[in-house]
Amino acid sequence: MSGVDTVRGIAYQQAQAVLAAVGLLEDPALGSIRVEGSDDAVDIELFNRDGTVRHAMQVKVRAPDYTWGETALLAVLKRWAVLPDAEHASFEFLTDGRLGPSGQRVQQALDDAAEGRTAPLAQLLGTGVNDAVCVALGRASIRQDPYNTGALLVRAESQVADMLPSARTEEDLRQQATGAVDRLFRALFDYASNSDARLRIIDRQIVAALLGVPANQTPAQRWPIIKARYLEVAASLGDQCAVTPIVTSLEGPPGGNSRQSGDADARDVDQLLRGTGPAVLAGSTGTGKSTAVRLLRQKSAAEGKAVIVVHAESYLPGRMAALAADGIASVLGEHYPTATGEQALSDTQVTFVIDGASEVAEPTRQALHTDLLASVASGHGARVVVVGRDVAALRALLPSSALPAVYRIMPLDHERQVGLARETLTQGAMPVELDTAYAAVRSVCASLGDAARNPLLFSMAVTLHTSEASRGRAGLYKAFIEKLVARSGATGISLVRTVLGMVFVRLLNEGRRYADLYEWHRLLTDAVATLRETGLVVDIKDIESAARRCGLITALGWDQTVVAMHDSFADYLAGAAHASGAAPLPSRLTAGDDQRILFCAEINGADQRLAELVARDIPFTSVLLSSFDSRRLEEDAPELAASLLGMVSPTQGQTVALCLLSDDRVMAVRHPGHRPGWIGQAQARELAQRFGAIVVDATAGPAAVAVRLWRKEMQALLRAPSAPKIRRLASGETACEALTVHAKKTADFSRDLIERVSPPGHVDMLAAQVGPLGLHAVIGQEENGPFGKFLPVNYRRASDILVRADSELGSGIASEGESSTTLEYLLDKSPASAASERVQKAIESMTIQGWLGM
Repeated sequence: MSGVDTVRGIAYQQAQAVLAAVGLLEDPALGSIRVEGSDDAVDIELFNRDGTVRHAMQVKVRAPDYTWGETALLAVLKRWAVLPDAEHASFEFLTDGRLGPSGQRVQQALDDAAEGRTAPLAQLLGTGVNDAVCVALGRASIRQDPYNTGALLVRAESQVADMLPSARTEEDLRQQATGAVDRLFRALFDYASNSDARLRIIDRQIVAALLGVPANQTPAQRWPIIKARYLEVAASLGDQCAVTPIVTSLEGPPGGNSRQSGDADARDVDQLLRGTGPAVLAGSTGTGKSTAVRLLRQKSAAEGKAVIVVHAESYLPGRMAALAADGIASVLGEHYPTATGEQALSDTQVTFVIDGASEVAEPTRQALHTDLLASVASGHGARVVVVGRDVAALRALLPSSALPAVYRIMPLDHERQVGLARETLTQGAMPVELDTAYAAVRSVCASLGDAARNPLLFSMAVTLHTSEASRGRAGLYKAFIEKLVARSGATGISLVRTVLGMVFVRLLNEGRRYADLYEWHRLLTDAVATLRETGLVVDIKDIESAARRCGLITALGWDQTVVAMHDSFADYLAGAAHASGAAPLPSRLTAGDDQRILFCAEINGADQRLAELVARDIPFTSVLLSSFDSRRLEEDAPELAASLLGMVSPTQGQTVALCLLSDDRVMAVRHPGHRPGWIGQAQARELAQRFGAIVVDATAGPAAVAVRLWRKEMQALLRAPSAPKIRRLASGETACEALTVHAKKTADFSRDLIERVSPPGHVDMLAAQVGPLGLHAVIGQEENGPFGKFLPVNYRRASDILVRADSELGSGIASEGESSTTLEYLLDKSPASAASERVQKAIESMTIQGWLGM
């Protein structure tokens, strides 16, 4: 390790020790802390009041170019596992570095062991599941905390400020908190340097005295005391919005039908509170997820139910309680210590909503998963709702044993578009006329098409008086930013866009759209320096001042985490930077990169390099990308299309032939066993009869050809025969048997379909989107309906299949968090058809609704 890395390691460990010491005061069961433990396997130890070790940590930094692997991690873990304290204490390996593939396997094995599945860990260790080392490591975990020392100390200052007596001003409070953390930082250094391990122990009274705070929480800060006031204030904080978000079950009934009517399972957003288990709320950017959760908080508070909403961007690994305290403080406008957040998280009557949970970086998501593991798996404490864009990433945040109810935000329908248009266009107390709102809706819908169902894009287009809607999505964002600038009086917006775009490219390359103040300033400095090398005159203070003045960037919480005004603006700015050449495209893409790439393609078109990058890494995004491929079908078009088709199609070794038709359109056919090329009409017709064909306009590009051929192939793979009508079932036992068999066959067909239709290397991507293939169902007593008798069924998706009969009358009404349908509907479709519908729905959720319309 270099000298610089050594200093960085010491500073990082010391900052983590400061946070641990502050946390000591927020847990009444803890009595003391020791920095630099008595053994090389331990850097920080937290002791119970009786002097026994509760929790131990090993803290390590890692250079950005290196990762942690299995060998290094197991060496540290095994050193801890043989210590006497390992029999009763938990252990944590804490690092700012990344995990390699083998390191991720170790982390997953520890997570599995925490849920009671110790076999993977025993296999890694080469021991039996009852071996002492394996048992001890069942209480061990790996936590990645990528924040730098400065950001960690700011978090400590925030927590200390929550404990300090009232200050005259916010600035006084910040100064007091900074001074207190500085004293603690220096004192920990002094204690850690003592050669006697017993004298390296600091009790809670000393920590409290150093910080100048009470050693124990005051009654006024306790959650049971402030809960009533929280509900009162939260009930008054609802968004005054004409458009109430509507949610629908993302998975839908297993057989594709809902109850007897077959209507979509649409619900008001407060239906999320009707369950007792964890829930997922997903929606693409701009659909109103944040608005939905704020309304959820307000409506629930009015009913006496506490919902705490927090931003995932403000989360620090291992400090979920501090995040909850931030959520409470955001409503009450006062600082509260982490202990208050911990108490709220222990309240079974609380719903804890984490917004933006799928948009944080992978190490942060893994830490979030670890923090949620124990509480969600046990079913104790607050109910957890995770919110974000990517349903697969949201599911992965929750323990594998959890069965979350999964919802998505429904796009705007016509009625809600009119309501949003009236709200947006209203300037004074009097709402605009309905005719004006209808005209605005018609204009925006004509220009944006299906994109007008996105609330953010729709309201932006209406705000711009609809004339800018014809500029497309990227044009809307550019025009909206220009309007913000004009209103604020800021200047130099072109340079501001470029610099911010370069910064957000760097952040998105790491899987996030936010940065702490220290990193934000460094990224701005790097971007400005790059532009200055090209001869541009750029002042960093002017750039940041203009960006903040017009509202393009804003800050969250005490630590002032910097974010864009909306996460989609980060995507737009990054995409524009790629399109202008100010920032290069990444060498690899991940699921969260789709929007910046689509913005880039809309602005600058989709060339072969971009199309192949998308087809290789995020193939389902190729469907939307293809509409921005304006390349003409020249001589090399068959080869270009074949290259792209080979990346997205599960059938390998196929090539593409093109044929120019008499009306100047182009026919595309598969041409297996031959080189890609242009062919005559007679040969094209013969190939079309054997392999099928598609016809495109001459203006279509190679990506459009590849995507259309891929679509035709998937339609053929997903086509399933219809099932014969079932006979009426005579008993609950027979019904359970029939549904169990149907569910098992459906799961088998689904697995086979996922394997057959997934692009090469992306089976896991589609499987995660489809979700669990099992079924937990309860069949109720026979009821009478408008179409005759039927057997009601309550169900939930699950990893296994469990079907039982319920003898209680009225069991056909869905329990909280479940969905309701009928046995007749479930069995009406064959398992093959049910599997096909579900896989098709998952594919369309990642492409375009109706894209695979059979």
